[in-house]
Amino acid sequence: MHQQYHMCSGTNRLRVVSQAVATEDEEDLIQFQGREKWYEAKFCADDAPDWNPATFLRKQRATPGLQTIVLEVEISRDKVPIRNAYKHVGQRASVRVDSGIDRELAVSCSPFPQRWNKEALYKVRGDLYAGAMKLHEDTLSITGELELLVDEKDGEEIWNLTEGDSVEVGPFRGTGMNLRRDIQGMFAYPTLVIFCEGKAGIAAAKALIEATPDSGGLNFPLRQDVRMYYRAPNQEALSFQNRFGEWEERHRCKVITSTRGTFMDMFDDDDTLMYEPAQTAAIILTGDDEEAEKAALEVCKEAEITEIAIQSQEMPATDYLTVVQKDMTGDFTTKLPDKKS
Repeated sequence: MHQQYHMCSGTNRLRVVSQAVATEDEEDLIQFQGREKWYEAKFCADDAPDWNPATFLRKQRATPGLQTIVLEVEISRDKVPIRNAYKHVGQRASVRVDSGIDRELAVSCSPFPQRWNKEALYKVRGDLYAGAMKLHEDTLSITGELELLVDEKDGEEIWNLTEGDSVEVGPFRGTGMNLRRDIQGMFAYPTLVIFCEGKAGIAAAKALIEATPDSGGLNFPLRQDVRMYYRAPNQEALSFQNRFGEWEERHRCKVITSTRGTFMDMFDDDDTLMYEPAQTAAIILTGDDEEAEKAALEVCKEAEITEIAIQSQEMPATDYLTVVQKDMTGDFTTKLPDKKS
C-alpha cells in the first residue's frame, strides 16, 4: 500500500487516499477513464456560466437625458467566479436583453459588500458550523441590486427596459480605478478633492461616495474634509441632485456644482477649502473625456497636489489561476491562463 495526498476542493486540508498496487489479477483502476476527476481540486464557480439571469426591478429619470435602471443580479461566490464579479469602482457592467447585443453600461452603485457573501464563502471553503454535518448542498444563490446609469445611446432595448423583459448580466468589464495606493491612508491624506464631469464620472462618483470600507470605499466619513467639484452643461444635467444632502450628511462629502465655470474657477472660488498640499489627494472622475481630465490635472498641478487617482487609469489586470493535474501519480498544481482583463 502507498498513500497519495490531495487537496480537498475549496479547503486547505489534505485528504489521504490509500491506493493498492495493482496486480495482474486486479482491475487496474489507475487506467479508469476520467478517474482523475474524482480528486480534482476546483476553484469555486470555475465552471459556472459567464452570463446569469437578472430581474428588472425599477427605473427612474436622473436627468432629461439619463435614467437609472436597477436590476436584481446574482452575486454569490458559489455561482459567480471572482474574475467575472463586480469588485472595484469604475468597472462597467455587461448587460444584454432578450439574448441580443452585449451592452457595456456605467455602474452607479458601489461593489457589493463582502459580508453579503459570508454564507457562500463558508460553503465554498467547506467550513462547518459547530455541530453541523458534512452533507451535499446545492449551489447557494445570493442576490443584490445593481444600479446602472444609462442614456439612449446605450441601446433602445436598454433605455426601454421594463418588467418582464429577459435580462442577463455577464462578466464586468475593466479592472476598475486604481485605488490600491497611498490615497487609502485617511491619516496621510485627510483632505480629498474630487473633480467630476460626465455620465461615467458621476456614476463612479456615486459608487465611490456610497461605498463602505469592505466594498471599495475610502472611508470618507473619517476624513477631515472631502468635497466634490461637479460640472455639467446646465442645472438640469446635474445627476443625483436629490442625493447631495445625504452625501454631505452621511458620507461627509460636500458637493459644489457649476454649469459655467471651469474646474480651476470652482477650485479658486472655494474660499472654505483649507488644505495642505502634502496631505491632500485628488480623484479625477471624467470617464474618457480627455479634455476634462486635462483640466482637472491642471488644477492639481497649480495646487501642488501630487497624489492623484484618475478614472481612466485602471488597476493592473489580474491573472487568475486554473487547476491543472500533472499526471495520475503527481500533485495537483496551478497555472496562469492567458491574460484576460
